[in-house]
Amino acid sequence: MKKRFYPVAFIVLSTLASASLLQASDWSRYRDFHLGSSVADVAKQTGMESSEAKLISSRPERIEELDWRTNRSDSNASRADSVREIRFRFYDGSLFEMMVAYDGDQTGGMTDTDMTEALSTIYGPSSTPVTKEMVFNSGYTSNVRTIAQWGDTQNVLNLVGFTYGRGFGLIVSSSDNQTLARRAMAESERLDRAEAPQRALDQQAKQVADNEAKDEKSRLVNKPGFRP
Repeated sequence: MKKRFYPVAFIVLSTLASASLLQASDWSRYRDFHLGSSVADVAKQTGMESSEAKLISSRPERIEELDWRTNRSDSNASRADSVREIRFRFYDGSLFEMMVAYDGDQTGGMTDTDMTEALSTIYGPSSTPVTKEMVFNSGYTSNVRTIAQWGDTQNVLNLVGFTYGRGFGLIVSSSDNQTLARRAMAESERLDRAEAPQRALDQQAKQVADNEAKDEKSRLVNKPGFRP
């Protein structure tokens, strides 16, 4: 078989092109949103208020969520946004995960390959997902199938397919902070379970004290004027 020889310049340019594509793929970003952003920054970008963020857990670390539904009333838009909603999740005030749910009307008829190719134009070639299923939460929690993956040891993007409605979603996450957040939420649940009996006793004691105070207030009003 006759060997093919390529000019050195061709090899160098090809290598540089590949390196540029890799560098251009910012796996910590989705559109204008960037992992590591604060609650205030994301709220400002979405036209929301920081106070709209929902507190999920306050100990041992602060976990918050901000749900944003895209605005379809913009008369200047030529068509509706392909994104239906995004759930932003924060660990100690830092954005560590984005759960993007695409609009079913905008992805109708599209295949796994179509979606993978569209995202690959932004994030580069995809790889085989590490897991076959993931948990996705956009109002309620469900298991979704993983289709394709992009990223490195720090940030990961997973294209997922919903079992309901045949829709698609994208999970953009910071690997380290996602792990820390999961540990924090598990510890919060453990603390809640451990303290539940004492909280119940405290609540019961408070109720008794409130009832006694109410009775005493009524007694002071009713006793002087009571006529047997």
